[in-house]
Amino acid sequence: MDVLDDTFFQQLASVCSESRQAFDHHVGMSQLRRQLLILLSELGEVSHAALQHHLAVDGATITRLVKQFESEGVLSRRLDPQDNRYTLVSLTGSGQQTVAGLIAAHRLFQARLLADIPKEEQETALRVLERLRANIRALQDESRQQQ
Repeated sequence: MDVLDDTFFQQLASVCSESRQAFDHHVGMSQLRRQLLILLSELGEVSHAALQHHLAVDGATITRLVKQFESEGVLSRRLDPQDNRYTLVSLTGSGQQTVAGLIAAHRLFQARLLADIPKEEQETALRVLERLRANIRALQDESRQQQ
């Protein structure tokens, strides 16, 4: 692999990491906390177990986040009426407003990141990323076939 290849992948990883951290700072909320709220917005009322599964984190982390958000008035919990072994979680009105604010902030943040990049360059970058993803899928398929 030559230096250009190394630099390309280092820059790609760095830009992804830096933009995620900058957005965390911009909205004052970690990625996991945002993901939990967005997921609840998309799915409606769900169990702790479903949140754990979708976010791929342990149960203790989900419980801690849910309790924090509940104390902030962003979401509510109740026992599942069909099986009281499960706790169901949903956004409150305040939580729905928080999600709407996060979505709006994300749109503005993206617009600011792309502000000085001409559309043609954005489209070129998208084509390169699409080819990278296709190459990744091809490598994964080859690996599965060899197994």
